[in-house]
Amino acid sequence: MKKNKYISLLFIGFCLFTNAQVGVGVQSPNANAQLDITSTNKGFLLPRVALVATNNPAPLTSHVAGMTVYNTATNTSAAANPVYPGEYYNDGTQWQRNSALNDVKMIAGGTIADLLSSTPVDVPAGSPVNTTLATFSFTLDRPSSVDFGGNISMSFTANGDSNTPVGDSSVKVVTVNFIFTSAPAGVAVNTPFGGSTMTYMNATTANITTITGNLYTAPHALLQLPAGNYVVTITGTASGASPFRVNYGSGIRDLAQIKATPTK
Repeated sequence: MKKNKYISLLFIGFCLFTNAQVGVGVQSPNANAQLDITSTNKGFLLPRVALVATNNPAPLTSHVAGMTVYNTATNTSAAANPVYPGEYYNDGTQWQRNSALNDVKMIAGGTIADLLSSTPVDVPAGSPVNTTLATFSFTLDRPSSVDFGGNISMSFTANGDSNTPVGDSSVKVVTVNFIFTSAPAGVAVNTPFGGSTMTYMNATTANITTITGNLYTAPHALLQLPAGNYVVTITGTASGASPFRVNYGSGIRDLAQIKATPTK
């Protein structure tokens, strides 16, 4: 009978131990944490493994949601699912990279210098005119989320004259886009994206009103892109029912930037 009591007490103690919080470096672990690690001079070292591809659980036997590891390998044999050294977590279907702040790279533009000098373009009635305003070349060494942004100035004046205000009430439209002229296979080229449109009409009801000064468009896009070499332009497309002149870069705050954050 006494022996059975000892066994019961041992079993109860085992259950209490296995269900209690675990503390490392702390006597009273946080009640909301299953594992509480406290240290002022040491860190937590993740398991270091060599991943094969983001869609391959190896060296695990299956995908496990919540699993976190530090990958030590660079493996690009699976072109659509490469892995690079860094911290990864598993979402239950694949490995996802934990991006750090220093992973974000400014790959083009990003300076405070005025990007554009004044570029006057005469636009005939009913015929859109495309103008390349800036060109950037860059290389992605891995699949990335790429942020394209710009701030492009313009002013509207009479056709053939950069100083005389527009004197008619017809609508003028200018759209500023990004366009890839060269990109890896699978990425559309010569197709505008991230467009920002300025609509200009120099009229208020029946009265002609002189509207002058610099106007700004802000083209922007966020794309998921594969590794490879790229050439992208900032292009303005202007059209109107009557002739006019658009002066691109008429302001002093023309900017562009392209930022990349690795996703693999």
